Amino acid sequence: MLDHRRGVIDIRYTVTPQARYIFTIDVYGYGSREHPSRHLGWWRFALDPAHADGRLSLTLDPIDANSVALTINEAPVPPLECWYNSDFAFDPLLDLQLVTRDPSGDILRLESVLLKCPDRDILRAFYERQYATDGYSSAEDAPFLEELHQYKLTHLKELFLRYIPPAGRALDVGCGRSLFADLQTPFPFSIHAGDLNYDSVHTRASEVPTQTWSTFDASALPFRDAQFDALFAGEVIEHVPDVEATLQEWWRILKVDGIAIITTPNRERLVAVANRRECPYSVDHLNELSYRQLTQHLLPRAGFAFVEQSCLYLELWLRHLFTGQTVEDFLQREGNQRRYVWLMRRLFPLGRYLPRWSLGLVIVARKRPGRNASRLG
Repeated sequence: MLDHRRGVIDIRYTVTPQARYIFTIDVYGYGSREHPSRHLGWWRFALDPAHADGRLSLTLDPIDANSVALTINEAPVPPLECWYNSDFAFDPLLDLQLVTRDPSGDILRLESVLLKCPDRDILRAFYERQYATDGYSSAEDAPFLEELHQYKLTHLKELFLRYIPPAGRALDVGCGRSLFADLQTPFPFSIHAGDLNYDSVHTRASEVPTQTWSTFDASALPFRDAQFDALFAGEVIEHVPDVEATLQEWWRILKVDGIAIITTPNRERLVAVANRRECPYSVDHLNELSYRQLTQHLLPRAGFAFVEQSCLYLELWLRHLFTGQTVEDFLQREGNQRRYVWLMRRLFPLGRYLPRWSLGLVIVARKRPGRNASRLG
């Protein structure tokens, strides 16, 4: 985790006494290897033959030759050379690679580190860039996300009608375009939708005047206690820096027995389990959660009781499972084609039967009476 674009990483290495080795710190935007636009920079150091403890210090504001410093056994190691992109546009997630090469240049070891940048200025700038796009791939060229979205809409409509009382009030936090509006259904309850970006909310409000629209932070809601019968957070919780505080805030504005419907990618989806490392689904997912983490720990601590789940999709067509390469789901990569839509649609319902490893979590929880964790201390 970087705090104001600064952080430290402790390392330990052992190299043979025959020669000096080259140690490179290489930083890209998450999931990207585009040079130079998504390449923050690289810094190279010589490692003397030894068994030693070291520390990397990252200072990425500004980005310059001194942004990465290495100390070994508390002694500074001067960089051999470096390259950096001082105009790099930060995303909430960064890929940092630690690469050790022998004197001939062959890679001996490569370790990847996921860097998270929760600073509000980074998040705000990222979403301003993202609001210029629709967020879904073309259904003609890459149908997986659109097919999954449509399948999820059908199930969310059922949940909304089942759990949100007629004449009740529902709050759509981090709404984007608002799934309630996308459903184009005359719901028997009122909907108050809000997001961070004023321009997108203002535009959407003119398009959907049947809903109330506001600009607000999903983690700091501008409403009094117990104002809403239901809250919907569609693909929101993975974006917030402090998940526990956000859940407590959602608990606060709900009436007793009020319903929270939460959708979010699963941190322990099959691809992540197969790769044995955290694999965020998107570059702005600071805190993806697992099914067990959300339902058994975070929601109960915030004052919610689990009601039901309607999780989505299992990544059963895994590629590179035994090759040592990064494991991928075929249907979301090279198989993301119209001719495989029939198979995608058959796999979407399977997440409900094995929610622990599903791709998408859809969780319904109810506010318990009493005081939540934020008010006990």
